[in-house]
Amino acid sequence: MNEHRRYEIALSLLPCLKPADARLLLEKAGSAEAVFSDKKLRCIEQLNPKVIQEIVTSSALKRADKEIEYCLNYNIQVRFVTDTDYPYRLAACQDAPLVLYSKGISDLNAKRIVSIVGTRRATRQGIDLTEKLVRALAANFPDLIIVSGLAYGIDITANSTAVSSGINTVAVVAHGLQEIYPAIHRKTALEIIKNGSILTELPYGTPPEPFRFVQRNRIVAGLCDACIVMESAEKGGSMITAEMASDYGRDVFAYPGRPADERSTGCNLLIKKQLASLATSADDILTMMNWQKAKQAKAEQATLFPVITPTQKLLIERMQPGELKKIEDFSGETGLSMAEILSNLMQLELNGQIESLPGGGYLKKC
Repeated sequence: MNEHRRYEIALSLLPCLKPADARLLLEKAGSAEAVFSDKKLRCIEQLNPKVIQEIVTSSALKRADKEIEYCLNYNIQVRFVTDTDYPYRLAACQDAPLVLYSKGISDLNAKRIVSIVGTRRATRQGIDLTEKLVRALAANFPDLIIVSGLAYGIDITANSTAVSSGINTVAVVAHGLQEIYPAIHRKTALEIIKNGSILTELPYGTPPEPFRFVQRNRIVAGLCDACIVMESAEKGGSMITAEMASDYGRDVFAYPGRPADERSTGCNLLIKKQLASLATSADDILTMMNWQKAKQAKAEQATLFPVITPTQKLLIERMQPGELKKIEDFSGETGLSMAEILSNLMQLELNGQIESLPGGGYLKKC
């Protein structure tokens, strides 16, 4: 990693700056290196002298050196908010992390990205519906990426079903990459890395503390085009993620449930408050996102090679490349009526298989 990366990571490690403030300071200073220049900082108007003092006396650069060493040793990918491979959807969010650390390979700027979240105490029905949804999305869009949080219940179901369906998945975690939480999902995490990635904004050694899960949720919300809530109580991480996604301008969907079921009250509330569109299948998602289904695409491709009727085949066989044929020729050679010949020649021309010329002649296209 180059010297610039050292300052970029250090900037993200400053406790005195929130991500939005750090990005603003980065813009005013001109570079991450300049942020750590006492002289440069004092030239920035209205910057609190206390903040300047905290920056220039911090140990962030030394911590950044250790972070770089860890990333190099364990093949951790680092993305800074100004990098071309930093997810553009997330970068558009004001509170986007300055740095993302990931293990594995994922195109975070893929054409289609869907986040799926839900309760940790998922019902059998919720798990089944999640599996069905992911498989249907995978069947229609093999290049789609599923994002979730690797937590119990709906999250791990979404991540693991993406793996078994052969599509890329991103698990966003609320801790450093020195561990996997919950530990029981470590095996799934290792499978994810083979065709996806584990992603975090937190440096090595950061433990999975409760408040970090809320912090993590904004990444799940910001990475996607659409956020789908499968099951959720009225309060919890899934509801926070959905509200964040709505605030970011993402399409939000919720699967409805029985009013008396605690694990459906959150989804029902999102729909009632019009923060989410009602969905009961992948078809609903694809329709509302205006994403064309794979089978429709195949049907369109089929028109490129239209079915030839026996009559059209007979006419084509009577034409040699470069030979000009007239209607009278076809009539004498096939015994077909003029009307039948004309209608079939017109269809062959529409299909792009023959070309009509002035004077009533026809040429077979090679």
